[in-house]
Amino acid sequence: MKLLKKILVVWISIVALMALSIAYFPNEGASNGDLILQALMVLGAIVSLNISRRETSPANRAIFFNFALLFFVSAASFLSAFVGYGIFPGDRWMQFFAPQYVNLAYFFLLSLAVVFVVIDSLLNDLRTYSKYITTLLIVAGVFMYYNYPFFQNPKYSYSTEDVVDYKAIDGSMDLLSALGKPVPTTQEIAGITSLGAWNGGIEVGTLFEDQKVRRVSELLPYLLTENGHVPLIWKPLYLNNIYMSVLCVVFIFLFFGYQYRNDPPQGAYIEKIVFLFLPYCSLEILHHYAYIKSVEYATLIDVQQVGYYLTLLNLLLLLVFFGLRLRFITSVKGEFYERELVSDSEHISRWRDAFDNLVVRHFLNPKAIHGRLFASRTPRNKA
Repeated sequence: MKLLKKILVVWISIVALMALSIAYFPNEGASNGDLILQALMVLGAIVSLNISRRETSPANRAIFFNFALLFFVSAASFLSAFVGYGIFPGDRWMQFFAPQYVNLAYFFLLSLAVVFVVIDSLLNDLRTYSKYITTLLIVAGVFMYYNYPFFQNPKYSYSTEDVVDYKAIDGSMDLLSALGKPVPTTQEIAGITSLGAWNGGIEVGTLFEDQKVRRVSELLPYLLTENGHVPLIWKPLYLNNIYMSVLCVVFIFLFFGYQYRNDPPQGAYIEKIVFLFLPYCSLEILHHYAYIKSVEYATLIDVQQVGYYLTLLNLLLLLVFFGLRLRFITSVKGEFYERELVSDSEHISRWRDAFDNLVVRHFLNPKAIHGRLFASRTPRNKA
């Protein structure tokens, strides 16, 4: 009870500080939905840190420390609202760079947290630092393969084929409007526009006339809407976020495939947390795919709002299981079970919580299935 009060006091204090900052310091504004989501991320970071501090297993301490970092960076996106206003006032580029690099950090840490849990299960006999090295080789390799342009050039999103062509077509439309053609045809725009042929993100030549017409047709809807350039600017980053989320989904399926086949030792509630990251990462894929396909900026905002409610529900469920994990490891029976799991995992049965019992009672026949969930391990030899 003391721990719960301590967590609530720290959480409420941080949330109050966030609310006061929004109220009294210059910022671009934040919706109530954003504040709620960031407040829950702060709670996730606090709970994860408390779990990490109390874990018996070094690997489990690392798992929940990774989750704490993930939640902390996600909550830190709150500061992006102040960039260009209270922080770096008037700096337009810093307004763009702050959310860009927070976004990159978030998806790197999401992949790190998920992949580390899977590596811990697959390579359970390795030391924790070896698991970290293996995880970093996988995650950093995939991350840098897709995202290195953002570190080579912070303004990379403004130099992509879509944005360069958008600027060229926009300039041609302004010129035609000045010449008395406010609503030019696609052919007229293409006729006075020089558009490059691109290969691997590099301009290697120019398009032929029929190719230019097709390209103008593709981008014209973005030019006919207010702030239509915004989805194009964020498209490369969002596409890479999809790739990182797919990496997480693949490893989560690998985790449960391995669990089903080998039933390795696992701390209470950890596999349920991993399971909830499956819809979480899947939602990230769907949200970002919808962002990429959004032509109008207003549609992009609507998609974000829908995605917000789904993510909020998923996050609430995650926090429930993080809380159950913390309550379990701070209980007498939980401390004993976790110590036994570390010292002699092959000779104890799996901890069955209320959710396990519900599944077994209503959906499965435990007599027909062998494994840690349904059958005891070999008892220890008595002296």
